[in-house]
Amino acid sequence: MRTLRRLQRTKGYLRKTADKHGREIVKPFIKKDFDEMVRCCLNHRDKHNPESWKYRVWYRNYILLILGVNTGNRIETLIELTPRDIAGGQYTCVEMKTGKVQQFTMNSDVYSTVSEYIERYGIQPNEYIFESRQGLKGYPITRQQAWRVIKQLAKEAGIEYPVACHSLRKSYGRWYWDSTHDLLTTQKLLMHESAAETMLYIMLEPSDIQEVRESINHTEKWG
Repeated sequence: MRTLRRLQRTKGYLRKTADKHGREIVKPFIKKDFDEMVRCCLNHRDKHNPESWKYRVWYRNYILLILGVNTGNRIETLIELTPRDIAGGQYTCVEMKTGKVQQFTMNSDVYSTVSEYIERYGIQPNEYIFESRQGLKGYPITRQQAWRVIKQLAKEAGIEYPVACHSLRKSYGRWYWDSTHDLLTTQKLLMHESAAETMLYIMLEPSDIQEVRESINHTEKWG
């Protein structure tokens, strides 16, 4: 509770839209908005011949969205994934930013979705899942390419709040908290050093805590 009170007193914490440098704060996706982005992405894919490169590009972009909100990795880590990193559903990677090792068993549906893409295009164990066609063959897409995809899909989905590549990771954390209200596990999933860092990161506001309070009812009907 001391952490929450401290954050409540922090200037600009409630509905904060810019950091101290005046930069927009990227937000998690609202779930229905993300679902619309996925729909737009699959529409782009399915309007092309399944044997064409454009079909593969939009299929690749779809997999990027799926892995982004189901692993919580930063985009610079995601784009360098290879089939070897997720072999057998055992996810292993080193976060590019922090150097922290992340190892876990993937959700079976997520693994199946990604595996279908890998198998369809015969991506080898040491090749990049998110291979780029810009520049030399054998390189992954860049962070800037991923950003352009997310910006395009967000625009098509009618999203007006600030989003970017990092919205995928923020959504991973925020959606888990929304479904569980378990801050400690959310912190561990995001590999944060403190609960305060996690609260700020997923943009948890006092109004969110109040909603939880109002939902608590331990009364019983006797007689």
